[in-house]
Amino acid sequence: RASHLRLLSGNKFSTMLTSHIKKLFILCATFLMIGCKPEMMNIEVYTSDIELAAEGELFEVPVQVEFSLLGDDEDGTLDRVIAASKKYLSPDSRFSRSKGMMGDRLVIDTKLPLGNSAALSDFLSKNDRLAYIEVSKDDDTKFVFIDKTSNLISFHRELQSMNVLLGLELPSSKTIVRVSSDSRKSVGVYATAVFVSKKPYLHFEKALNRREAIELEFNGSEGSVYSEIYPTFAIQ
Repeated sequence: RASHLRLLSGNKFSTMLTSHIKKLFILCATFLMIGCKPEMMNIEVYTSDIELAAEGELFEVPVQVEFSLLGDDEDGTLDRVIAASKKYLSPDSRFSRSKGMMGDRLVIDTKLPLGNSAALSDFLSKNDRLAYIEVSKDDDTKFVFIDKTSNLISFHRELQSMNVLLGLELPSSKTIVRVSSDSRKSVGVYATAVFVSKKPYLHFEKALNRREAIELEFNGSEGSVYSEIYPTFAIQ
């Protein structure tokens, strides 16, 4: 089992990630824009949801996004931003504001769709969202990646029409994905260039037993690989 995990991590997942990087570099070059990254995005997914999504089911998973805004919002720009964003978010999204040392802080609790390509295509044809979580499979391996929709570009332009200094970019400066196992059997989790428990890993792999969880931290700050591509991991 251990040797099989190493083989998967070194071959199949790395090949898939390389292909995904090439495609997303092309996307980033095409849609390069000036804006602001969320400071942090927190996502929680369950292994059973990933497994069922690979077979065609669709789920909406909880996501928390945090922004830090420099300066005081004296002209009510933040209220206009919140109002404009609502049509791109799940109806039950919640917004909370607080004051920080350098300015306002905005936290959005919302949901993103999780599914395979066909299920997401159907859902997004009826619901506007800024991003999604796609699951694909190769034999018994499920690959998961987070990507933006064309609505993110539309929303970015709306923000700039309010203020040329406003905008929105993904991926966030830091994305944390909590993978919780509710599967009966042990599930392997694989990721490349991530932090786990503040320790960096070029290739990370771990077998999760039922009721165990792991947090994968993808650094999207300038100069890191995940500043240009979207967080990607796999389970088996």
